[in-house]
Amino acid sequence: MNTYIFDNKSEDREHRRLQLVEAANDPHTIPLLEETGLRPGWHCLELGAGAGSILQWLGARVGATGLAMGVDKKTTYLQGYDFPPFRIVKGSFLEVSLKHSFDLIHGRYVLIHNQEDLAILKKIFSLLKPGGWAVLEEPDFTSTLLPDYGHDSPQARVNQAICQMFVNVGLDPGYALRLPQKLETVGFHITHAQSLMHLCPGNSPMANVMGESALVLEQEYWHTGLCSPQDIQRYVSLTRDSTHWALYHSTTSVIARKPPI
Repeated sequence: MNTYIFDNKSEDREHRRLQLVEAANDPHTIPLLEETGLRPGWHCLELGAGAGSILQWLGARVGATGLAMGVDKKTTYLQGYDFPPFRIVKGSFLEVSLKHSFDLIHGRYVLIHNQEDLAILKKIFSLLKPGGWAVLEEPDFTSTLLPDYGHDSPQARVNQAICQMFVNVGLDPGYALRLPQKLETVGFHITHAQSLMHLCPGNSPMANVMGESALVLEQEYWHTGLCSPQDIQRYVSLTRDSTHWALYHSTTSVIARKPPI
């Protein structure tokens, strides 16, 4: 059974967090999607559509003759996408029945939250047309342990707590490192794989994401026993300090293709 770590948070706070995630990641996501040759008329699926920024971008690219479908268990922030080429499907990806086949399926920061990740990858593969594209992006939080912040620093303790939080619910904080191999296992051909380290100053887009996440998940962090509320307060203050640089995590992005018949 999957436990989404951001469940049961206030809707306004979660909407803000999702918008911060979009602001930090969309500039890197869009060039990846463009590499597939995306054009008008394509059928696209956004897995975990969140606050809708990439879904909106896909809809603008595929136009009136295409389809931009978003699937999410929570569609609260997708109420404005009720006209062609958009279609919103509410529910768990593994449970909903999708009648379409797709030219492109994109997901960002979805698989790390799912213990049934291989089943999700197999369903993505089955829904793609022959020659279709999957663009998947996942974080690696174990990379935050690489810098030597000092074993007694609040930054180090919070980074350790983030990793342990995932482990405690049966998830892999370094999931991204396994993503290319998992995609090949289900039949994909990898055409592009890269990892981007988010080494950035405070008050930058990714620092803002991690600061907001620390505030929302404060109890989950200190319940690991690896950091204190004071550590988290200090961590958050550093995410707002433009003179402080930190490695917040890394993102592995993979473009994979289903073999043509």
